[in-house]
Amino acid sequence: MSTMNTTQKIQTCLEFIDQRLETTSEQTIQIAEMIIADIKHLTEGYQAAIESGNLQSHSELVRATQMNWVNQLHDIILEQTNRDLNGQVIIALQKFVNSLNENQLKHYPFELPSAVASKQPHEHDYLTQDEIDILMGQQNLFNDMVTH
Repeated sequence: MSTMNTTQKIQTCLEFIDQRLETTSEQTIQIAEMIIADIKHLTEGYQAAIESGNLQSHSELVRATQMNWVNQLHDIILEQTNRDLNGQVIIALQKFVNSLNENQLKHYPFELPSAVASKQPHEHDYLTQDEIDILMGQQNLFNDMVTH
């Protein structure tokens, strides 16, 4: 792992997320298809059970199938809740990007526009529009006095 450069590590993380999402999606589809197949099989078997007078054994099969799927789905939910690998990878990438930004951007000056800066605590006091108008009015008054 240490032989990889930073770009390769990021690419590996992104590929991991992509692959995991694809695999998880495929697994979900396969599970859904198996559940549907079981439901169809049980539904078809119900009519045969009525005709043969075998409702008791069909009912036991339905219950066993339901419990099997409930347990499997419960395990899937627990695994996803306990080990959200995508989340861990995304957090690692976010930390890296934040670190990259801190180290690179501290060399570049960026000043907030005055409209934004005026809303920040501990910033210089910016003049309001009324104060600007008063100052401009005084300037115009001064210019009039000088020219006359």
